[in-house]
Amino acid sequence: MSATEIIAELPKLSRGELEAIEARLIVLLDRAAPSTNAHWGHALRDLAGTVQELPADYAANHDHYLHGAPKR
Repeated sequence: MSATEIIAELPKLSRGELEAIEARLIVLLDRAAPSTNAHWGHALRDLAGTVQELPADYAANHDHYLHGAPKR
């Protein structure tokens, strides 16, 4: 049965049947998702220093450059 055929059959199902399908899909999607144990901080660390052409004082004055606040 194709995905199109399965989707066409969904409106015929009861709420309970649809909820059971949803629960099973969640399990299947979680299983198919790539597993990562990396913390988002590691990804940020890997990107640190990669942006070119920023002012030398950008870290100290990012509010000024982003929002127009007075420089420190």
